[in-house]
Amino acid sequence: MADSDEPRGEEQDNQAKIERLSEEVDRLWSRDMAQQLKLSEAKYRALVEGSNDFIYVLDKDGYFTFANTEVEHLLGYQPEEIIGRHFSEILHPEDFQTLGRSFHERRTGERATRRLELRLQSQTGDTRDVEIDIRHFSVSASGIYRDQTYIGTHGVARDITERKYQETKRLALQGIKEVVWSMVRGDDIQLVLNSIRASLETMGIPFSEFGAFVLDMDEPPVLTLYSSRGAKEISKRGEWMVTDTERFANAVVAAWKRGKLSYCRDLDGETTYHERERLSEFFGEVRTIVDAPFSHGVFTVTSSGPAVFTTRDLTFVSELAEVLSEGFHRMEDLREVTLSEKRYRTLVETPNLVVMLLDSRGEFLYVSPQIEQWLGYLPREFYGDRSTVDRIAHPDDLDAIRTFLDSGEAPVLRDLEFRWRAGDGTYHWASGSLFPIFESPEDEQINRVSMTQVVIQDITERKMVEGLIKESLEEKEVLLKEIHHRVKNNLQIISSLLHLQTNDLEDAQVRRIFEDSQHRINSMALIHEELYNSGDLARIDFGDYSRILIENLFDSYGISTSHIALDIQVDAQPLSLDQAIPLGLVINELVSNALKYAFPGGREGHVSIFLQAGPGNQFALTVSDDGIGLPTDIDFQHPNSLGLRLVETLAHQLKANVELDRSTGTTFTIARESS
Repeated sequence: MADSDEPRGEEQDNQAKIERLSEEVDRLWSRDMAQQLKLSEAKYRALVEGSNDFIYVLDKDGYFTFANTEVEHLLGYQPEEIIGRHFSEILHPEDFQTLGRSFHERRTGERATRRLELRLQSQTGDTRDVEIDIRHFSVSASGIYRDQTYIGTHGVARDITERKYQETKRLALQGIKEVVWSMVRGDDIQLVLNSIRASLETMGIPFSEFGAFVLDMDEPPVLTLYSSRGAKEISKRGEWMVTDTERFANAVVAAWKRGKLSYCRDLDGETTYHERERLSEFFGEVRTIVDAPFSHGVFTVTSSGPAVFTTRDLTFVSELAEVLSEGFHRMEDLREVTLSEKRYRTLVETPNLVVMLLDSRGEFLYVSPQIEQWLGYLPREFYGDRSTVDRIAHPDDLDAIRTFLDSGEAPVLRDLEFRWRAGDGTYHWASGSLFPIFESPEDEQINRVSMTQVVIQDITERKMVEGLIKESLEEKEVLLKEIHHRVKNNLQIISSLLHLQTNDLEDAQVRRIFEDSQHRINSMALIHEELYNSGDLARIDFGDYSRILIENLFDSYGISTSHIALDIQVDAQPLSLDQAIPLGLVINELVSNALKYAFPGGREGHVSIFLQAGPGNQFALTVSDDGIGLPTDIDFQHPNSLGLRLVETLAHQLKANVELDRSTGTTFTIARESS
């Protein structure tokens, strides 16, 4: 028994040790688990509190039991402020039914909610200048169960406000663009405004009215307001319609010229902005106004309340203005394309005009059908066969035509008049213009032509008229030459009669008067003789004329140029008949006086004539001699002699001034400074 008792005691000791060991293991395990749980909780809390999402827990009745600190940033609540509140207090009323149904599904144990989009109201209320009061969230939530009994909900709400805003804005702008890009005329903007109104409402912008002031910068400029109330012309015929509108319109134009968005938060007390009474006429009650210039005017948004627009609102208004600019630019482009198309169609379809297109090798790609009506050839006769041009071209013009058609390497317009033979054998005059066509700017820079457009116009009738005019002018020229010739002959007859009469006169003074008259007549006859011999019947080479005139005077007075030296310097510019005759008479009188009186007793001397002509009938004539000079008792402005009176009269006829210099001999200057 003793042996048997001893093992039993040892077994009991071992069992006790095992129990003690088990207790120790349990104690150590419990302590470790507690530490791990504590650590896990800390990590979880850090994760939850550091999240950018709103993490929450609701009890089974929908009241908040937990909210992380991010709720303050997203909704303006402290976590302790929201705990104990029902979720419906922060839910947008329109979304309550949706969330309530999802909440009920979780209560009955059905599937969890994933990415449910809803709106939550922030604590900022209606203070839109500070924060956005309605935020969009994507919510994922699951039910909390204990022993298969629903006890609450935990979930994560991610702020998607910015994404939703950008999405909404993109769709709004896209819708407006589609309408704007359909504009083909200015009145279509009324449809655009309807689309803009819908977009402003969609974006939640608190506007009262809006409109587009469109500037038409044609002459005269016109300012038109397009709004929900319809179109109204603010100005017309280059003037503002009413006096008190002028300042208003000028303010709109000034806003357009600034080219930057302007925002007036409160018009009360405003003196530098639009006239308040004028704004109310167009927009009703106005306290806040935004002007966003676009390419063709100013887009304006107003509100009856002060300072209602946020930075986001202003950005959206600017983007609307940009869309309007795109639309108006496109409308102008379409208009220009339409006009170009009409012009080109008119060009191609003009009966007396033929349009051709040649490739880079000079082969015909297109010939307009008018060629058949004009010359009787079918367009296909030109395709692939340049010899057609050789066959129908006038032999004298063939080389010029070939050079013309091959000259499309340079980006220049070239013109050529030539003759083409029609199908009936008659020749028609044509005028050709060549336009090189380049595929790209790079081709233009290196003068590489892809095609050449040739425009050929029938000018047969014009050439016939020109021929008739030329014949008529030639006939008139012959007639004028004949007139000048007869006038010259008649004047010479008169001069001869005076000469014959002079031979019978014994009184030296009377003889001198007759001789002076003869010289004057000869000077005029010489003008008509020069015109008769000239190729230009309207103008005369005054240099040749003046030399002949003065040499005749020297011969008439029997004076040699070796005794009295002669210096003639006359501008080569031709003079009209109205200038030449008076100037010729002036030279005749002044040179005659010099030859008769300046060199008494066989005194030697020098006579100079200088004439310089300028534009606009300007001229300066100087006749001088180094003789004894004009007597001091002679007043050349009120002379007694016929010759000097004649000089004064002729100068007045030429609208010129006469100056006399007595310092060295006698110098007369007759000058006209302007026309």
